[in-house]
Amino acid sequence: MTSPLPTSVPSDGTLRIDFVPTIVTRSAPKAATELLAAGAQELAGYVTGDGFNPSGEQATVTDERIATTQTFEQPGRKTKSLSVTYVHNPDDPTNNEAYLTLEEGTTGFIVTRYGVPRGQTYAAGDIVDVWPIKAGEPLKQWNGANSVHTVTQRLFVVGDVVIDAVAAA
Repeated sequence: MTSPLPTSVPSDGTLRIDFVPTIVTRSAPKAATELLAAGAQELAGYVTGDGFNPSGEQATVTDERIATTQTFEQPGRKTKSLSVTYVHNPDDPTNNEAYLTLEEGTTGFIVTRYGVPRGQTYAAGDIVDVWPIKAGEPLKQWNGANSVHTVTQRLFVVGDVVIDAVAAA
């Protein structure tokens, strides 16, 4: 039997990244009153092509038994990390919203949605990832000639990340 060849989704323009100040239930954020609320800020237009960097690690629990010569393993604690690089325009606040939104110490949520055109508004049933964060220090970067000003920033994960949450109405 041959393996099916699934349809792929182009990644260009199909990742939405938002800062959302408040989410009550991470596994079911409300599309209209949380994801699109006043104070939420769409960030994907600011994030550079290689500037969204979620990562994770999982520790190993060693499980040694007196009755065997083999050491077994179990999955251990997980660590998730998130950093972003975004364009920086200090002369125009209306074109510098990522920098102004992610001021050091700011808490809230980074919400991402994959595979749907970025400009499409959030709706009930959307599959999103919810990252509770506290913004670290923004570090301005000098990128040399023929480039733009950027900021690199660590967003500290301060609670359980929910992958594949389903947006509620």
